[in-house]
Amino acid sequence: MLSASIGGGHVAAANALEAAFGQAGVPCLHVDLLQYTSAPFRTLYRRSYFDLVRAAPEIVDWLGRRLDRRPSEAPTRMRRLRARVSRLISYQLPRVLTTFEPDLILHTHFLPPDVLAQRRSGPRLPLQGVVVTDFGAHALWMSRDVARYFVATEDVAVHLRASGVDAGRVEVTGIPVDPRFEHVPSQAEARSRLGLEPDVDVVLLLLSGLERRAAEVILDGLRQVRWPLHALVVSGRSPELLDVARDAATEGGDLVRIHPYGMRTDMPTLMAAASIVVGKPGGLTVSEALASGRPYAIVQPYPLQEEANATYLLEQGAAIRIDPLTTFAAKLRGVLSDPVRLAGMQDRARAIGHPAAARSVVRSSLQLLNDA
Repeated sequence: MLSASIGGGHVAAANALEAAFGQAGVPCLHVDLLQYTSAPFRTLYRRSYFDLVRAAPEIVDWLGRRLDRRPSEAPTRMRRLRARVSRLISYQLPRVLTTFEPDLILHTHFLPPDVLAQRRSGPRLPLQGVVVTDFGAHALWMSRDVARYFVATEDVAVHLRASGVDAGRVEVTGIPVDPRFEHVPSQAEARSRLGLEPDVDVVLLLLSGLERRAAEVILDGLRQVRWPLHALVVSGRSPELLDVARDAATEGGDLVRIHPYGMRTDMPTLMAAASIVVGKPGGLTVSEALASGRPYAIVQPYPLQEEANATYLLEQGAAIRIDPLTTFAAKLRGVLSDPVRLAGMQDRARAIGHPAAARSVVRSSLQLLNDA
């Protein structure tokens, strides 16, 4: 599995596949492409993307749509240029592949296929598959060297086929999530594990990817929700956001009890305990929520891929959108105070979730190798 640590989703999908292959007894190796690049490039690549989407999202949206005007697997001048630059920087990757000698490479980011396409020496490349980690497939994901695309929904499959990809090379599996999501506990059991009352609503608020000011506005709105609930606030790797969550917890009101957390490894339990999940709509986070049967409250999606994820959730009736952020308290209470509406959103989330997506990709990959 080749991923790239631009955000956590691409790496998380590869980790899920690694676990699923391991359960199937298949030797595998997960390689983060950026770990085989120079440190300056790694820092620049990560920072430039996130700085740009936060400071000038309209530019990212314009550029992304321009590159996606004529989706096709045909190599373009821009793709060749990007691949050559990346190949020069990730010069150690071919050596890793030569050492491991894989029969199949699965990409959970669009950059590695371009890098490998420019390789001019060494043994012939093995079969390659692409695991699209969002609910939309940008032209950047497309490559002639791909034997099979694993996608989230039938809509994505329709788009790829309409863009010239043979129907037999596209399979709808869902986005791979940690295999633990195949066996999430019941809501009552999850709340018991976390020491929460079984009959009080629980909101899981994910702050990752948000700026401090946005987190403060959301938490301020959370304290104003006139409804008894527990708020599990996960700040991820950001000490700054954890401080914001802790400050909010000390100022919490009588009805809303805020529980601040940093990094958590028990996300299936947190998801299962929740009535609704709140956060940015990253492809993996959304897929985890759906696999747990939990609807989503969408906050500040990035252009392109997160907007595609938000659109899908809203079309399917499994989400609400918090825009502007000042409407958070009113919109959240509107859902929580309407049990019929909330139950319907949970049913829709459960219906479109793919908790066994990683296992589906593994099964199809092994069949692909057998047929080769």
